[in-house]
Amino acid sequence: MTIDRRTFVKLLPAGMAVAGGLAGFAPRAQAAEMSLGLNLTGVDYWTTEQPFTNLATSASRWRLQRLNTSFTWDEPLPPMTPDAYPREVPPSSYLESFLIGTSHRAHLPHKLYVVYDGKGRLDYSAGGTLDERRRGYDTIRVSHGGGPLIGRIVETDPSDPIRNLRLVESLEGTDLFRAPFLQRLEGMSTVRFMDWMQTNNSVHSDWESRPKPGRFALSETGIPLETMIALANRARIKPWFTLPHLADDAYVRAFAQMVHDGLDKDLQVYVEYSNEVWNSSFQQAAYARDKGLERGYSENAFQAQLRFYSQRTSEILSIFEDVFGDDRDRILGVYVAQSDNPWVSQNVLDWGDARKHADVLAIAPYFGYGFGSQERGEAVSRWSLDQLFAELSKEIDTRNRETMRIQAETARQYGLELVAYEAGQHLAGVGGLENNEALVSLFTAANRDPRMGELYRRYLANWREAGGGLMVLYTSMGEPTKWGAWGLLETEAETSSPKWDAVHDQIRA
Repeated sequence: MTIDRRTFVKLLPAGMAVAGGLAGFAPRAQAAEMSLGLNLTGVDYWTTEQPFTNLATSASRWRLQRLNTSFTWDEPLPPMTPDAYPREVPPSSYLESFLIGTSHRAHLPHKLYVVYDGKGRLDYSAGGTLDERRRGYDTIRVSHGGGPLIGRIVETDPSDPIRNLRLVESLEGTDLFRAPFLQRLEGMSTVRFMDWMQTNNSVHSDWESRPKPGRFALSETGIPLETMIALANRARIKPWFTLPHLADDAYVRAFAQMVHDGLDKDLQVYVEYSNEVWNSSFQQAAYARDKGLERGYSENAFQAQLRFYSQRTSEILSIFEDVFGDDRDRILGVYVAQSDNPWVSQNVLDWGDARKHADVLAIAPYFGYGFGSQERGEAVSRWSLDQLFAELSKEIDTRNRETMRIQAETARQYGLELVAYEAGQHLAGVGGLENNEALVSLFTAANRDPRMGELYRRYLANWREAGGGLMVLYTSMGEPTKWGAWGLLETEAETSSPKWDAVHDQIRA
């Protein structure tokens, strides 16, 4: 069976019972107050969201190209600096990067500045052309459409190579973050950094391997922790970190220390181990399964997987609590489960020391994910928008609402707040149906339809009535593709959409 990226329904082994009961947990007396947060869109070279004043933060890595040959990603690179710049340019070659991959650039001025340290020469193509060279920076003219803005290193001094490249709108100012990005965070209580950290299938295991400030092409590695802490402080917002599944204890301790020392003392922090470790789409799920079986946590592979996840979550939270010391009340321990399966919630919370560290039970109560499945997608592709919205409306007020109610009651029995680590619509084809053009067009149109905003209003109301607390919507911005239309907004040029407006109606309520 092909597994959906965001939802995975696991059939329980016949007769399997939940062990442990609710020992160690006190039932929650009242529902948490509802608040909203955002999952931030991944910082990729093709993304339409541009959070940083240095627009090249999301640039692609340098690729070596030979003169008069076809474009390639695969040519071996010359010697590189630790921060991912070439130390030399081989003869009859140049190195190029997509400084801005998206063609949605109408929000930017036509004139930008490429500022750099070192000695050498840069050229530009496709979406940008050279206007003027000055010592330490170039002025370039940028088109508001067409191909990507490409930068090329054609010369560099091996003893003083080009480095610390910044693509900026102004030569003045020191802010890390663009004002429109900060404005979009207003009213949100939390930002989840899962995609900024490139958590899924992460290869980071030791602290030295982490992304560091100053490195080029952070789109390849993820955003540095220092930058995420700076955003939380600047926006006055709670950060939600998702630590790599391979991270060793030294990594966790150093991570916790940096958060403790750098995050403003009046801000709490959500701490989660990886992302969706129950979901077999991801490498972290296989890792947890293998570790759980190796340790003998259960003879059933899925239960062993869940128990290892719970165990490692507790270990990570114990390290954070030790580092934070008297400030440990600022830590919000996150234990994640599968929305449609309270058995998963119970297994995660009943294992080991979860009762000592858990503050929230987190689920992803998406609606609409079944419409792109292999079982239904072909038929749905022939529906009208009216048919689709009629069925989505039924789901929101039946199965989806009941899922919220059941999981809220589960969380209450364990004395925890129910939160949503991701939330919203989940209209996306899977298992080959992402290539069904009629289905993709239908789902894209639905996301742009005013009726989607009405569905979101009812969805948010259902969450509040069920007793849900924080809901972190997925995701802040993104252009619709065959993989889904996840963004509340599509591009930087937008200030309104049905989904965005519905969410902000809730913020203002």
